[in-house]
Amino acid sequence: MIIEGNKYNFENNSYSAYGEVYSRSTTDFLSWISKVENYITSNYNESSGPYRMLISVNKKKFNGYYDYEFEPELTKLKGAIKSCENLPPNKLKSSNQIIELLKSPLFWTILVFVGGTSYKLGFDNGNTKYDSEKIELNQKNKVLGDSLLLIKDQLKNTITKGK
Repeated sequence: MIIEGNKYNFENNSYSAYGEVYSRSTTDFLSWISKVENYITSNYNESSGPYRMLISVNKKKFNGYYDYEFEPELTKLKGAIKSCENLPPNKLKSSNQIIELLKSPLFWTILVFVGGTSYKLGFDNGNTKYDSEKIELNQKNKVLGDSLLLIKDQLKNTITKGK
């Protein structure tokens, strides 16, 4: 990757427009950047020099900027991969699948989605059941209220006839 990185510079990743020369990344250059990022993030942890150098690179400067803005960022990227030559990988590879699963953003996204969906479905189902029971009880209450009114009327009629 170091040898491949030496092929890239501002001259072969630029274009001319309006009398000025601006950076424009080629697909080969972007592919190399991707390989460098993958190698460093797979083999070095967040506290390592190569990783810190990698995250300091402002990749926006690789498109639409002048050479004096492009070159420092390219130098940082080349420096990050070059430092890997002398530093052994320090990222611990875990063989525990459960720990790897817990570290996975996809796992947490799915868990939150399933949990939220389950809650929503349960909430809606509970509300529907509550509403149907409420309607049924209101109907029974109305029937009982009408029955009470009939009993009161019959009782009044019985009392008034008895006098």
